[in-house]
Amino acid sequence: MAKRITRRNFLELGLTTMLSACAPKIAASATPDLAQTETRAKDTTLRSYLPDDPNILYTGRIDFSDARQPKFSAPGVYIRARFRGTGASVRLADQFQYGTNRNYYDAVIDDSTVVKIAPTPSSSSNTYEIKSDLPNAEHTLTLVKRTEASIGFGQFLGFEFNGEILPAPARPRRRMEFIGDSITCGTGDEADYNSPQCTEDGWGQPYNNVRLAFGPVLARSLGAEYQVSAVSGIGLTRNSSFRYDARPMPEVYDLLYFEQKQSSLWDTTKYVPDAVVIGLGTNDFSPGDSDRPAMDVDIFAAAYVKFIGTLRGYYPKADIFCVSSPMLGDHWPKPTDQSATDQKAAITKVVEEMNGRGDAKVHKFFVYPLSGGGCGTHPTADQHALLANQLRSYIAPVVGWS
Repeated sequence: MAKRITRRNFLELGLTTMLSACAPKIAASATPDLAQTETRAKDTTLRSYLPDDPNILYTGRIDFSDARQPKFSAPGVYIRARFRGTGASVRLADQFQYGTNRNYYDAVIDDSTVVKIAPTPSSSSNTYEIKSDLPNAEHTLTLVKRTEASIGFGQFLGFEFNGEILPAPARPRRRMEFIGDSITCGTGDEADYNSPQCTEDGWGQPYNNVRLAFGPVLARSLGAEYQVSAVSGIGLTRNSSFRYDARPMPEVYDLLYFEQKQSSLWDTTKYVPDAVVIGLGTNDFSPGDSDRPAMDVDIFAAAYVKFIGTLRGYYPKADIFCVSSPMLGDHWPKPTDQSATDQKAAITKVVEEMNGRGDAKVHKFFVYPLSGGGCGTHPTADQHALLANQLRSYIAPVVGWS
């Protein structure tokens, strides 16, 4: 006897039929997606990525007038990317200023493995292999310009990965800027004072590494993004030498290229720091390379106050830290010289005046003096790490960063 089909039976039968019909399709569509993901994860095909790829992250004073050939000269400019794969290379072009200068770079894989890149002269760009034997997994790559602006500009022309690029790493929420001279640039920090390395490539260029200078070391320890605005030999009111470029920091700070007298302007709205560390005064208070009188404390302090006024216009909420020089000392070269004492006195006047005007976010910090073991008695990388620790102990509580 045939089973009577009620309305309820009919609906249940229809629903069962629909589910049965859909089930194979769902399974069929899910399985290839999973397989495709696994296949892509294993794919180590060589792929090229141009500089305007949205997954590449830039930090520093960079000229993007040609987005596919970004150009920069400032020390410490860095470029970051994430990728999945087994190898990475970078394409670079260099100015090779005067035919003798060359920029050097550090390529840092996963914040641990460091590969030093020395561009070679070429009429076109060159490709430099960073690593080719990485585990087939996700990695981060940071390319850092080690050398300073006076060496000339470099151009970034893209990455190559044996694998594929991933979405850009997140930017840190904290931002710092370091304004200074050769100390801030990390001049000679990878060489020994008595080593012939200090004359290699002119001025020991292969051993100047801003990535290991106190500023970037301090910023990384605080989980902060950083920008370095520094030039060797520069001062706040006068430089160590007037023979090459006599413009002090206030005259070049607004420029995209510190070393160019006809440079376009830097757009300060592109990078607004939470904390600014100023390390100027070594060259103002030192004898320099000419016969000149000792630096006047009041003149230096007045120029400092004016410069802070400029910075405050750009960065109204930033904490500004006025830091003494670790390289200045009293009783040199003359027994009556008081360069270290005078610089500290000037900084004290500056902070007192700014605080008296109601700006409580201007601070002073006096670092310990040291006998630099790097080129030209500049601090070594180890000494920079000590400076960074000193500054961290003061700055972190002030800005509320752990």
